[in-house]
Amino acid sequence: MDIHITQFNVQLYFKQAILDTERLNSAFSESEGFSASRLQQGNHPMQGTMSFFKQGFRIAPVQSNVLPFKILQVMSYPNTLQNPDQETVSCLHFVAASLRQHLKVNIESDICAVRVVFHSIVTGTEDIHMMLTKLDRIDNIPTLAGRYFGHKNPMDAIQLTSKTGSELSQKFWNDMRISQFDTHSYVVTIFNETDSLAGALDFINGVRQFVTTLMHEMEAAAKGN
Repeated sequence: MDIHITQFNVQLYFKQAILDTERLNSAFSESEGFSASRLQQGNHPMQGTMSFFKQGFRIAPVQSNVLPFKILQVMSYPNTLQNPDQETVSCLHFVAASLRQHLKVNIESDICAVRVVFHSIVTGTEDIHMMLTKLDRIDNIPTLAGRYFGHKNPMDAIQLTSKTGSELSQKFWNDMRISQFDTHSYVVTIFNETDSLAGALDFINGVRQFVTTLMHEMEAAAKGN
């Protein structure tokens, strides 16, 4: 089973509006190998902020009306990286070090959440449409049983969400979407949210093996039906 990771999109949520434009320009400067472009002028409260580009990644404050200067996006361009998980981890380590140096950010205490969106194409071993059609329960899939809620729509696309307690705020959760890409391939997208950069790095480091194991188990469960 082949896992082709097409993209990682990581958003760092800070407790305070610390993403100062001048300091970001210093953190991701031309001397560090970055090119940059400026947000078009207008009435947006974040007008004049910059996006930074280097080796397949875009780094930029998210243009948010609700949380201005509180969200930093680190996004790889689709299908540009040779080793997307390893390169994304390396990029995030660099970003964290630059924020510490230039913005005096304490990565452990100043971040309140990290969201990672994982996009992939997974080549299966069975007819994908048949597998998705036959799969009708998740309690016989070890990775999912007791840990996720599942739903399958009329087009046989599957959505899986982490089981959590009664509290709405959680330190870690996944929302996964699995659907057919072509006869022998799936589209697998995972929305992961943690309360720390360390948790997000753990997710990125382990997501390839997680998806491999999950898809093998799902195909085995479908065969048994």
